[in-house]
Amino acid sequence: MKTFRNTLIFAVVLVVAVIAVKIALSGKPEVPPVPEQESIAEAPAEPPPPLEPILVKPPLAPPSSEGEFTMAQAVNLPEDEGEHGEFTTSTDILKQKVFKADPKLAQFDYFREHVLLDSVSREDYRKLLRDKEMLEQTRNDLLHPTDAKESMLGNVKRLMKIDYLREGLSWKDNPDRASMLDLVENIILEDSFTADMDPSIKRSLAATKLELYQLFSDHDPARALAMVEKAQGTRLEKMLQYFAESNQLRLAREREISLQASNANPTP
Repeated sequence: MKTFRNTLIFAVVLVVAVIAVKIALSGKPEVPPVPEQESIAEAPAEPPPPLEPILVKPPLAPPSSEGEFTMAQAVNLPEDEGEHGEFTTSTDILKQKVFKADPKLAQFDYFREHVLLDSVSREDYRKLLRDKEMLEQTRNDLLHPTDAKESMLGNVKRLMKIDYLREGLSWKDNPDRASMLDLVENIILEDSFTADMDPSIKRSLAATKLELYQLFSDHDPARALAMVEKAQGTRLEKMLQYFAESNQLRLAREREISLQASNANPTP
């Protein structure tokens, strides 16, 4: 009995010793490092240094052979005062060039652009429309263009001269209206084509006569048709026949468009 007790005590002591040895050998258990949590609000990083502005100046399109300017951006032209505005068009630039050589045409353009004129300005405008010197200059410029070849600058000037005559004829109470009609008829019928004239200038001159014929027809259609007879036997005979035919087609198209518009919007 005593032997069994001693054996049991020995076994218990042995088990405790084994456990103690294992604990001693295993050491402190390793603990995986806890990852640092990212802060919710990070400290603001230093802003990058500001970039230097890059100024890109696109090259201007060179003038074409016909002298046309394209202006996608503001342009400084020689002899122009200051920089042009954002909405300045190539036509505006060309008109400025025309006005420098023809101040009266610049005055006409000013009056025409200002619809609501006071009594003093309106009277000045009417005097300008009757200006004998300007009328004669207009006749000479339209009949005898000085450009060697057709150009955008020349076309702007030509069209403004035609507009000057148009405004004068549109003034119903113009006391010189009859003489102005005579002047327009003279420009149409006078043969100012020359042998040494560049073909582009000949086309431009013919276009001027056609526009004036249509303008004349709007004010005196019977007299416009009579011009065809006056041109018979001259170099302008076929040209005037073409003017009359194309004008009739123009009037027919205008009547057709007017009729379509009235049918689309019937009067109640």
